[in-house]
Amino acid sequence: MICGRIVSTLGMALAAGLGQETEVREVRIATAGTDTEITVVVGGEVTARHLMIQDPPRLILDLEGAVLGLGRDRYEGIGRGGVIRMRSSQFQPDIVRIVFDLALDLDHEVVTDPGAVRVTFPNRGPPFPPWSTAAETTEAETTEAETTAAETTEARAGPGEPSRTLAAVRQEEPRISVVYDSASMLDVLAGFSEFADISVVPNGEIASVTVRGIDIRAQPWDIALNAILSAHNLGWHTTESGIIVVDWLENLQARDQLLSETRVIRINYARADSVAEALRHLATPNRGQVVAFSGSNTVIVTDAPSVVARMDTIIASLDRRLPQVAIEAKIVFVNRTDVQQLGIVYDLKERDGAFVEQGLNELIAAPDPNEPPQLVDHDGDGVSDESFFRQTNETLVNLSGDAIAALANANDRPLLPALQILTSVAFGEFSLFAFLEALESHQLSDVQAAPSIQVVDNAHARIQVGERTPIRVLEAGAQTEAARVNVQFEDTGIILDVIPHVTNNNQIRLELMAERSGLKLGLSDVGFVFEKQIGETTLLLEDGETAVIGGLTLSEVSRSESGIPGLMHLPWIGALFRSTKENEVKQDLIILVTPHIIGGPRGG
Repeated sequence: MICGRIVSTLGMALAAGLGQETEVREVRIATAGTDTEITVVVGGEVTARHLMIQDPPRLILDLEGAVLGLGRDRYEGIGRGGVIRMRSSQFQPDIVRIVFDLALDLDHEVVTDPGAVRVTFPNRGPPFPPWSTAAETTEAETTEAETTAAETTEARAGPGEPSRTLAAVRQEEPRISVVYDSASMLDVLAGFSEFADISVVPNGEIASVTVRGIDIRAQPWDIALNAILSAHNLGWHTTESGIIVVDWLENLQARDQLLSETRVIRINYARADSVAEALRHLATPNRGQVVAFSGSNTVIVTDAPSVVARMDTIIASLDRRLPQVAIEAKIVFVNRTDVQQLGIVYDLKERDGAFVEQGLNELIAAPDPNEPPQLVDHDGDGVSDESFFRQTNETLVNLSGDAIAALANANDRPLLPALQILTSVAFGEFSLFAFLEALESHQLSDVQAAPSIQVVDNAHARIQVGERTPIRVLEAGAQTEAARVNVQFEDTGIILDVIPHVTNNNQIRLELMAERSGLKLGLSDVGFVFEKQIGETTLLLEDGETAVIGGLTLSEVSRSESGIPGLMHLPWIGALFRSTKENEVKQDLIILVTPHIIGGPRGG
């Protein structure tokens, strides 16, 4: 006895497309990074106008120059990405109006591309699987372009699992409730065929299969049918004309291994070669082929139909619109140098005898180059004649008779003093000259650089403002005379190197390196040295948050004293017999970075 009954049914209206160039063929909802992206697929170019209405929030999208070609005019229970439901109508003879009921009133962006209109807005909920209206057309009205579009929106299960359309996978077909106590599989298939208004062709061997103990409540009809068939080791696949063929799973697996399908898939946002590299790991060994064509950024896939369908589904997840990130960095380098020097130089000589000249270092040019130069005073005024002066670095003492001459602190004098005071004191036959020299200087260097760059999520970006400095390098291990000289280049200046990654919760992970570098004359014979301040790190920031990724404070103080032995350590008056030098160098380095997510609805 056959006791099968359908408890409740929902009607399904199917409408064939009008075959127009500007036909609205399909509506897709998918994730795009942290955003929800609605794609309206059209057959040509249209003009899009949009309006957001509050209480309740609704997005109205008018497509001028289009005709309606969707399978139904209402789609209830979408419930993903912030979209509750959708309805469409031919608002005017040349205008299609699509209304999306939304959960929240959010800022949105509408972009019109050839063959598609895209609406993006932030996704405040969890990630969700894609959804599509999967517009249906008759085989006679399906053009080559429509066939390609249908292939890109079709998804089939893997070997041993039933193949079904993308709409079936996304559980958006009308819902059904059925209870079978004892029913023939042929009667079950007939009931589903009547309910969904589809054509079903069963394998003749399944007529003996009896369905018992089935109780399904409010499930999409395709999901319910798949559950019933799977429980009896059966599956189904859909022909290009939309006919469902039911067969044993073993037969479906054998069929899938014998068939081969080639599909050309257009990649929108990702690079075709990177997508192809990922798909090659999914291809059937010694059978499947994946080829990337960079000219049109497409991927050509040849494999079993189930494998090709699985690759198509994966591409839909990989090929998504990526957000862009603008990174602003600031490098602040402050260099402060304070110098204090104080020294007293003493010059003691006999007034009519020996004397010492230190600092002036004046010499007469000797007539014979081989003879040492002599000091001369032609006019007898006690000063060497200027016409014979030349420079030297030696302390010169001229002794005439029995005399005393002394010079103190002469070799440790301030460099380029700002103050010089000369005093002279007579002690009988001697004169004591004292030179008081003092210097105090303050130097401040403040360098601020603010490099900024914009880059797509997960891409590498680099900006440099500076120069490439050539460096001569001798060949290692060779003699200096015979060494080969090579030229290497060193990047100097302000350099920002960064790789951003936008997380699902709108945070930004940065792999960043900021550098300030320059040349400085070396103290030895190496020539020039490179001064660098570098901050390299990985950090997680909020959108628009500023972080200090590097900070360095260097303080260097040096103090030296020199003077007359014994006298320089006397209490109170010891300072009169010594020279003091004090240098203080302070360097501060701060590197700050601020990322911003731009593009899409968050752009601006």
